[in-house]
Amino acid sequence: MLKNKKVAFHTFGCKVNYAETSTLMQRMIDYGSVYTQDIGDADILVINTCTVTHRADADARKFIRSAIRRNPNLFVVVMGCASEVNPQMFQQIDGVNLVLGRDKMNLAEMLNEQTVSESNSNRFACSEDNLHFDLAYSSENDARTRAFLKIQDGCEYKCSYCIIPQARGKFRSMPFDNILPTIQKLENKGYLETVLVGINLSEYYHEGKKFIDIIKMLNDADLKSRIRISSIEPNILNREIITEFVGSNNLCSHFHIPLQSGCNKILQQMRRKYNTKQFSEKIEMINELIPDAGIGFDVITGFPGETDQDFNETFRFLEKLNFSYLHPFSYSERKNTEAEKLPNKVNEKTKKTRTKELIDLSTKKHFEFALTQINKEHIFIAETRKSDGYLYGHTSNYLEVALDEELRNYEPKMKVRLISFINGIIFSEKI
Repeated sequence: MLKNKKVAFHTFGCKVNYAETSTLMQRMIDYGSVYTQDIGDADILVINTCTVTHRADADARKFIRSAIRRNPNLFVVVMGCASEVNPQMFQQIDGVNLVLGRDKMNLAEMLNEQTVSESNSNRFACSEDNLHFDLAYSSENDARTRAFLKIQDGCEYKCSYCIIPQARGKFRSMPFDNILPTIQKLENKGYLETVLVGINLSEYYHEGKKFIDIIKMLNDADLKSRIRISSIEPNILNREIITEFVGSNNLCSHFHIPLQSGCNKILQQMRRKYNTKQFSEKIEMINELIPDAGIGFDVITGFPGETDQDFNETFRFLEKLNFSYLHPFSYSERKNTEAEKLPNKVNEKTKKTRTKELIDLSTKKHFEFALTQINKEHIFIAETRKSDGYLYGHTSNYLEVALDEELRNYEPKMKVRLISFINGIIFSEKI
């Protein structure tokens, strides 16, 4: 079925999803298909879904219906977290041919062997007992300087608001001995930064090797590229891990940490594995050992039962911490989660107001952090050239930086000095 077929892809959700889509795309090309960005010209459309919020489900359904209207002859494949949790949601859409769950990485083989009917909606799903790790990586930008490498999948945490464990299943990880060779292969392809990603990255485990063993191995390795950690859970983060980042030439001084709430009452109802005192101690440890580290937090607003006093407690807690950005978002109720049954729901208007307050706080904190970095030197990796004539990329501590550089002098990796912060943009000069 794949030979000479034009295949289009659309991905919703996290970087793990993008990595898996990219890997699937290459597999289908290997079987003779041709990648196209034009849905109207495609024979097959693959949609990789996300279900972290109800809006993600709705966006996927809307996109699918729009694509089918545009090209009624498409063979439509829906896969990913939303289709694993609720396959019927997509099977009932006229024009959807195939719905997949956790076996999505077998799509190319399924289509190539013609094991599916073009006229019926089918579902192939593996059981929990048969779960295994699927290698995946993707490029984030046109310059192909940053790659996302999936080294972990699944989650067994019991957070009361989260549906992802139902979608992704149990913990599983990439073999430890394969991680460094894979990163070196990415280096040989020209990537200058590899971002390690997973559904619960810090719970990496394979044959006795844990997350700290990866960090130590990569810190000691002879690498031409730098390594960024996508996210780390507060209960896993400790002094031993943080110390590996101190003065490292290989590890980016950047920590993205899901806080979710700065109110202990709400954290307990969320079934998180820490309290605010433990969280703040770890942030203070990073501040002490790596003063220039970029630090970001995820925060959920409007969790059931969150009063104005609870939110104000979160806001005041965040005000006291030294960090560089927030990723705040409104609580989204998910079926079959513990939080769905909690009383005292927060209305959407209040959620949006609280989220906006945290966005404003994030802007303030980002400005304060950026000012501390002016006149300091950083390694800049270019990612894109925008219409304003500047190269844009990120420093090790995850500051997006603009560099005014003529194309003839373009280098994908440069040492720069940060010189100003104007209208939200950090400008730099090449050293």
